[in-house]
Amino acid sequence: MKRRIRQVVLVFALVSVAGTTLRAQEVSPDFFTFVRIKYSMGDYALGFMMRYGGIESWQVDYPSAEEHLLRALRHTTRLPVAENAVSLSLTDEALFDYAFAYIVEVGFLQMKDEEAKQLREWLLRGGFLMIDDFHGQREWQNFVTEFAKVFPERQIIDIPPSHPLFHCYYDFDSFPQVPGLASLYVGMTYEKGGRIPHCRGIFDDDGRLMVLINHNVDLGDSWEHADDYKYDAKYSRLGYKLGINYIIYALTH
Repeated sequence: MKRRIRQVVLVFALVSVAGTTLRAQEVSPDFFTFVRIKYSMGDYALGFMMRYGGIESWQVDYPSAEEHLLRALRHTTRLPVAENAVSLSLTDEALFDYAFAYIVEVGFLQMKDEEAKQLREWLLRGGFLMIDDFHGQREWQNFVTEFAKVFPERQIIDIPPSHPLFHCYYDFDSFPQVPGLASLYVGMTYEKGGRIPHCRGIFDDDGRLMVLINHNVDLGDSWEHADDYKYDAKYSRLGYKLGINYIIYALTH
């Protein structure tokens, strides 16, 4: 039997918001580590790799996006944060050492049976997966098809702005569209026809959010290009705030 997820970050008495302290139910000496998920690619993989100079879809913005976010997390929250992000495959047993993981470009995802099986077990044992940077109807349908291998019995549910996810550190009245740099180059805030941003989730039997799905937004670009004059700073601020909320929520629920 695989071990339970053991990383519970030392949140207690460290994060203050307007005089209010967030307290974790458990503490551990571990630092928070940002984990990027590697995965098998499916349809359109060759075209993607040609477009992006040979990199695979899971590698987009890696590791600069998360390393920028980690600096903001250290500065803003005083959480104990590991210096570097790491990347792990879905079949790596080390995944069970971490409570939070991030995956991008799931429009190109094609999970093998062993990947889906271990991801399911990791999530049911307490893991929190954040999905980012996929757009439009074709990529959405690919994601739905592939994640049915993980949770064929669970629905994908819209997360309303009233959910604690949007109020656990910063407050959001609505879910914003955070664009990628390429979209801003051509004067748009969306790509591949994905005009409306969606925040959705998959929950366990106790109502715990296991999978956070950001569709038609690109938080990774907002982190990576925060110091790029060509990227509008207002979107980086939004992206940082959302990312920090997601991490705080994952570690305190």
